Amino acid sequence: MRTLLTSLLLAALAAAQVSPNGPPLSPFRGMRAVENGIEVQVADDTWLALEAVAGVDTATLLREADRLCGHSAWKRITEDLPALLDAMGHQVGDVVDLKVRDLATNELRDLPAVKMTSENRRRVKDANGGRGAAEIAPGSAKPLSPADARADLQQLQRLLDDHFAYRELRKVDLAGLLRTADGALGTQPIDAVAFTRHIDRILRAFGDGHSRLDAVPPASDVFMPCLVQGVVGGFVAFRADRTELVDGERPFVRAIDGVPLEQWLAAAKAHVTQGSPAMQAREAERLLRNLGDLRAELKVAATKTVTLTLHGKSGTRDLALELTNRKPTFGAWPRTATRLLDGNIGYLRLPQMVDDEPFLAGLDDAMQSFRTTKGLVIDVRGNGGGTRGALRRLAPYFLPELGAPVVGNVAAVLLDRSRPAAADALADRGLFRLDWTQWTDSQRTAITAFARTFKPSWKLPTGKFSPWHFLVMDRADNPQAFAYTQKVIVLIDRGCFSATDVFAAALGALPNVTLVGESTSGGSGRAQRHVLAKSGVRLQLSTMASFRPDGVLFEGNGVVPDVVIVMQPGDLIGASDSALTKAIELLQ
Repeated sequence: MRTLLTSLLLAALAAAQVSPNGPPLSPFRGMRAVENGIEVQVADDTWLALEAVAGVDTATLLREADRLCGHSAWKRITEDLPALLDAMGHQVGDVVDLKVRDLATNELRDLPAVKMTSENRRRVKDANGGRGAAEIAPGSAKPLSPADARADLQQLQRLLDDHFAYRELRKVDLAGLLRTADGALGTQPIDAVAFTRHIDRILRAFGDGHSRLDAVPPASDVFMPCLVQGVVGGFVAFRADRTELVDGERPFVRAIDGVPLEQWLAAAKAHVTQGSPAMQAREAERLLRNLGDLRAELKVAATKTVTLTLHGKSGTRDLALELTNRKPTFGAWPRTATRLLDGNIGYLRLPQMVDDEPFLAGLDDAMQSFRTTKGLVIDVRGNGGGTRGALRRLAPYFLPELGAPVVGNVAAVLLDRSRPAAADALADRGLFRLDWTQWTDSQRTAITAFARTFKPSWKLPTGKFSPWHFLVMDRADNPQAFAYTQKVIVLIDRGCFSATDVFAAALGALPNVTLVGESTSGGSGRAQRHVLAKSGVRLQLSTMASFRPDGVLFEGNGVVPDVVIVMQPGDLIGASDSALTKAIELLQ
């Protein structure tokens, strides 16, 4: 039963007016908000991605803190973590279990019974300056001197020239971009957030979704109160909680504040990563939420409401909606679970890619339960990537029975001038050179045969990359795997990225697998982190060039489905699921 204290805490948190009276403890020496997550320091000054605390995954922690605490969400997470967890139904003492991810290697680590201390809590509170991240006004960071800003631009050029795998992929006028940024500096100190946007603009020009800044705060805290996404027939406005369309009879957005939607999308697209069409479309839709920023660019008057011009089968109407100062989130979609579908069809839902052994064991359990099904759907829609454990665990089920191993991914690593690349330089991605000593005879034979016909769509710059590394799918990778001989459908969409791109391309190369849905965003770069010395701006740059089995580079292309399905309006709120319906039809 919930205690009276917890009920009072919930009320206080929901009101976001006073600090909860929980123990002033924290397991973290440092905490910082990054795009779609949190990074923490635990035992030392090394930054790690926080995956879970007390069994609560980071996405849930952020979502519930936002729901309970509003503007004070970040303050509560950093300063009142025990009380916040208690209000969420997870009581903790003075120790807590953590799950983190190494930012350099992507390795997941379990950290059991981490001591929470008042000193840690004081450190993170002082780092916040007593304020939550959402309460810090844009531009409040310490300004940079022109000399420091120019020094960071010079460092950025060196990093891009020497440590960026896709530096020569596109004909990007880096010198011109740097001149533009330098010309904007002038002779007066520059706002740190404004400088960050200059760096962001330069990185996005290269079209690599992995090479980016950790976070770029919006200039304004005025956001759309709903979400907008492209479907059959146009762009639809729907509630952020996915309960309904803004107007079921007139679902399509024709204009915002009297300005045609095309102009808003064009303004948003100027700030997206110039990658694949799917990536650009997805990022532009998400930037539409930054209404205050886009209004300033389009010179649209600031008002307390936003007017959507909506149209559909019932005609056209103007609808005024109250603005919000909290950005609505798209979240994981669809919100479904692994289960048996009607018609004895298995449905395996993978919303994330992790190497956690319980997660991987769950894949085997699911496959065992689907052993006698008449077909299988693997749904990775909205899965932004992670690690390749799921591919290595599942692929053996779908390989031709008693067949040879199959190459699922090819890559080369950018050479480091200080040392030669080892045969296992990409071991953290499951990729190895042909001369790797641990290949079996059958694996080496499969690689040799594959390499004879492999033709990469991008000719790598001479002398800058290692020899090819190969990811091989082999039944030996999973002794529990059996030969699943029924048809397999993999559902993909524009939300698939990174390890999920590799997953889709590798499975899609197998004879009994069909890809259904939308093209993926496209990216596989093995990013490494860097910090600009003067500003402290944190960024990451890709260190490998990665290709689909058919030789097409992931960057700028993604994975194209065998059967294209464009979403219907009802798919956005769970009233329908066009891609799953088509998958079932194909299996039956």
